[in-house]
Amino acid sequence: MCYWQFRVLNLKHLTLVLLCCCNFNFAQQDTSSLASAKKIRLDEAILLGIKNNRQLKLANTDLAIANENVSQAKIAKMPRLSLNGGYNYIGDPKLYDGFYESQVTVDYYNHQAFANIISTLPIYSGNAINTRINQQELITQMQESAVKMTEADVKNAITEQYFTLEKLYRQIEVTKQNIINTDIRISQLKSRVNNGQNLKSDLLRTELQQSNFKVSVFRSTNTIQLISNYLDILIGFPTNTILKPEVVESMIPTENINLQDSLEEAFQNREEIKRAEVRIKLSESSLSLTKSGFKPNLNANLILNTEYPAQWPNYVNILNYWAAGLSLNWDLSSFYNLKHRISGDKLEIDKSNIALEVTKDQISTEVKNAYVRYAESKENIKTYKKDVELSMSNYKIVKSRYDNDFALISEIVDAELQLNNSRISLVNANLDLIIQYYSLQYAMGKL
Repeated sequence: MCYWQFRVLNLKHLTLVLLCCCNFNFAQQDTSSLASAKKIRLDEAILLGIKNNRQLKLANTDLAIANENVSQAKIAKMPRLSLNGGYNYIGDPKLYDGFYESQVTVDYYNHQAFANIISTLPIYSGNAINTRINQQELITQMQESAVKMTEADVKNAITEQYFTLEKLYRQIEVTKQNIINTDIRISQLKSRVNNGQNLKSDLLRTELQQSNFKVSVFRSTNTIQLISNYLDILIGFPTNTILKPEVVESMIPTENINLQDSLEEAFQNREEIKRAEVRIKLSESSLSLTKSGFKPNLNANLILNTEYPAQWPNYVNILNYWAAGLSLNWDLSSFYNLKHRISGDKLEIDKSNIALEVTKDQISTEVKNAYVRYAESKENIKTYKKDVELSMSNYKIVKSRYDNDFALISEIVDAELQLNNSRISLVNANLDLIIQYYSLQYAMGKL
């Protein structure tokens, strides 16, 4: 019974190896595409993102529109100038006596024309014009903050994907070295199996281990292509460009960062807080604009006029005149119909103040999370370095025992898997530290 179970187990292993082998050639072909990957530095990627990112271009366009709106609002202080003119053809009019009892046809001049130029200059409008200009300037400040926030988001996204990409390349390097090692052991096992020193299952187990390594490389290669595609979009490259980061050890941060200092810098630098403060000013400006409705409007007027004919029936006269004066407009109904609008504006100010506090709470949470992850990553590196040392020592001991026929193949496979995992964990920990450092810089508003 045990013999048949052993044969079935061997057949399962062999089937799995054959299925995996169907993907190996494709995986190797796909991995070869990484050899032509375009190398790129982090600072280069960030500069390209600032220059080419479409979201950032949209934000800058909104800022340009806001600046134009400020200029448009300032034009309200300029005098308004209008030119009016007209021409009429008049038929001979008829004068009736009584109720259409008799009529007299008047030989009237059939052509009539007039023209005038009217100029109006606002003198006083309850400060409404200045308030509208101030509102547009505040909106421009908000758009400036939006540009800076978008730029920070783009930098953060590029940085995170950049080092995630480097993780995958490092994992592939470690795993490929393990594939080379298993190739050597497989060739040795084949000879030992033929000599009866090892069971066929030992060879199948090692081949299965190598299959897992190759599948890991295949998956990492596909993920590299996906992340490269996302980075291409962020920095404006053609989407089929495979990227290869250039990361050096000096990029690993070593500085100690204080949590309280991080919070203070975040409250000082984050554009979200500045944007919330501007929103409060904008709400106050809306209240001021509403209250301006209580006040009168005073304008200076200038009129130049000409008409021909000026009178009827003495149509031979031409009338030219000019006039200058003041006009006053005061909507007295505003004293009772603006009451609810003012109450709404005051509530909007309260809402903006609450939103500012909510924003501060969110930023405080982001900074603390980033700080904890950064400190955690630093400690993880120490742990994973120790893990690599221990797993390497264990692997050497097990390999020595295996070479002297004192250990099973399962033991050497487990030791090698443990070493592989600890190496990859250390690689990930080093790059996670860089990612968390930039995340903390982003949370502090310094990215």
